[in-house]
Amino acid sequence: MPVSTYEFRKNIYMISVNDIRTRLFESLWDIPEGISYNAYLIIDDKTVLVDGVKDYYSNTFLEEVRKLLGSRSLDYYVVHHGEPDHSGSFPSIIKEYPDVNVVSTDVGVKILKNLYDVDFKYLVVSDGYELSLGSRKLRFIHTPWLHWPDTFMTYLLDDKVLFTCDAFGSYGALTKGFWEEAYGDLLLSLRKRYFTNIVALYRSQVPKAIDKVAKYEVELIAPSHGPLISDVGSVIKTYLKWSKPEFERKVLIIYSSMYGNLEEAVKYVAEGVSEVNVDAVVMKVPDTPITYVVRELFDSPAIVFGVPTYDGGIFPHIELVLYLMKVKKFEGRYVGIVGSGLWASVVESKILKELEEVKAVIEGRVSILGRPKREDVSKLRELGRSLGRRVAGVKT
Repeated sequence: MPVSTYEFRKNIYMISVNDIRTRLFESLWDIPEGISYNAYLIIDDKTVLVDGVKDYYSNTFLEEVRKLLGSRSLDYYVVHHGEPDHSGSFPSIIKEYPDVNVVSTDVGVKILKNLYDVDFKYLVVSDGYELSLGSRKLRFIHTPWLHWPDTFMTYLLDDKVLFTCDAFGSYGALTKGFWEEAYGDLLLSLRKRYFTNIVALYRSQVPKAIDKVAKYEVELIAPSHGPLISDVGSVIKTYLKWSKPEFERKVLIIYSSMYGNLEEAVKYVAEGVSEVNVDAVVMKVPDTPITYVVRELFDSPAIVFGVPTYDGGIFPHIELVLYLMKVKKFEGRYVGIVGSGLWASVVESKILKELEEVKAVIEGRVSILGRPKREDVSKLRELGRSLGRRVAGVKT
């Protein structure tokens, strides 16, 4: 069953959907491990649903909500973030419980109205607003642009649970249970990839959000993707580190090669990097999905682009990498360019314009016609050594 329910505190339920059918999250990021959509139900004198799931799973999700509530009504529906991977079930919930009060920010309400043609009652909550459920209280914490303008978190007083929506989330279906401990080191990798893909552009907002959260004693984080987090201090420390990423001791080599010529060329660059005892991470696109490329771009101090000429311009899959580098503000990197063509290689001047926008420091360029010649090999190795020496001198 894709939907499972877990009572992790008395009358507090996690309703989690494992999505293993979606190949590209946001139609861009490969997720071979799947992903979970987590919602939460709190039953007190008043009842509260926190977030929802993707529309494809609305019916089975709604069945779980009905089962848990029994004959009771749903009083409040907290929507932290209107993105449809969380709010896709919104119309079904409103249809089933038309008197429910939707709790969101003013921007959140606007987004929901723009997404769904349904009428609903709503309560716009200010930063720090408290809502009594009876024996329990909710406090709402505005955390805009983590990663949409509507985003906020909810703190459950006394129980010391923080519902964070996308923040602290991760890729991966919950196949080993509901707690982070079951996933070991794999979880850190999945969480980092999610952060670099989804949150990285907004990383300057992370310390602001954590400053607000630090006012509260949090024993448990309940995210909308991934398992429940009991080691709160560790995940907060990790997020703060990622908000101001430290570079790793590596040179990232990203290339495309239609007929093998550039593939041969970048091997010589990698050899040069290794000669100065720096790691060379080599990724061919599109063979390597862009989700992994962005993860490596995030903390690479030096990058080599191996770029074939295609229709007189930059090969399209390299263009995508450059675009993502720009929009996610991966700036100030040392860069080497290996351009390739047969009768002419014209990509170097074109890629330089793109790299200006990310404040790249151009370490060197090598232009190749066809297969690398003997004189090219020495230049390629020297480019690798030069970038490797740069990295060796960068604080990591």
